[in-house]
Amino acid sequence: MKQLYTTMIALASVFCAHAQITLTQSDFAGAGDNILVSNADATMPIDFTTTGANQTWDFSTLIAQSQDTLAFLSVSSTGGTYSVYFANVGFNSNRSNIAIPFGNLPAIPGLPITLSDPYSFFYKSSGDFKQQGLGITISGFQTPIAFSSKDVLYNFPIAFNDVDSCQAAWNFSLSGLGYYGFEQKRVNHVDGWGTINTPYGSFNALRIKTELYAHDTLYADTLGFGYSMDRPKAVEYKWFTNNEKIPVLQINTTDVLGTETVASVVYIDSLRSVGIASTELLSNFSVAPNPAEKYFVINYSLMKPGQVLIKLTDMKGVEVMNETQGVQSTGSHQKMIGTQLLSAGVYFLTITTDNFSQTQKVMIRKN
Repeated sequence: MKQLYTTMIALASVFCAHAQITLTQSDFAGAGDNILVSNADATMPIDFTTTGANQTWDFSTLIAQSQDTLAFLSVSSTGGTYSVYFANVGFNSNRSNIAIPFGNLPAIPGLPITLSDPYSFFYKSSGDFKQQGLGITISGFQTPIAFSSKDVLYNFPIAFNDVDSCQAAWNFSLSGLGYYGFEQKRVNHVDGWGTINTPYGSFNALRIKTELYAHDTLYADTLGFGYSMDRPKAVEYKWFTNNEKIPVLQINTTDVLGTETVASVVYIDSLRSVGIASTELLSNFSVAPNPAEKYFVINYSLMKPGQVLIKLTDMKGVEVMNETQGVQSTGSHQKMIGTQLLSAGVYFLTITTDNFSQTQKVMIRKN
């Protein structure tokens, strides 16, 4: 009898080790959380397609190229206009309880304005996790932007085979200058469960595949010019586990000339000796639109003043652009690059400051 009891315990342990989990609001980040993540090489071959029930996903060989700390702030800590506009009070349709100092700045060529210091504002409840709006500093002034249709990232609880979708939208206009509008359809499918192995550890996980279909509308009064176009389809593959607050691994892809191409690989990690300078010298490095047709805008922030070099190379390593920006001040910076002289394809954009570099892929397409 004792042997049978021991065997039953062992079998139960194996079953629990591969148990299908459910996610609730407590498994997602809130104000005050700070989570260290590593960024892996997005150009290395990686399997993001295998999924299903009772899977084992092995990403233990990922190598960190740089590290960042994701900070989830209270709305009150953002100060000024934002803390009032997105105040966490019941009667406020834009109420938020999480602020993240990050967001994609819209590319608006031809307007005599500067866009910097983006914030994203979210409200997490027992029912869902949704984005309520944005904060963008426009020519030195904090500008809150409410989503006209809220972006519901997740509905709780989350279980295997769940499917949901939502439509999100926001816009802003500047009198006599121009208009920018953004629309997006989000489709979530919990398409797998099992065990995921990363350099950080082994976890019971649910995989959520998120498809994003976005559309931009822009009109510049100063140029008498505007456009409306669909962005390439983007997909987020996210492995969530209980208590870790963000995906233990997230792989983002985008459509490049009909091919799904990995854009970034990010996973929760412990402190490593590689890439620590990324949190000290350069942050918020982004490129939009990406893929680009006529131009793209580079956004980045310097942690201290320094000489900045921007370089663009093609897939063969041929340098097609090399521009010194001079010594730039601490804070956010933006630069627009025209693509008229570039052929369609994939390029590598590198920003260097004080001997530290970060690189992102840029996709150029031509009609």
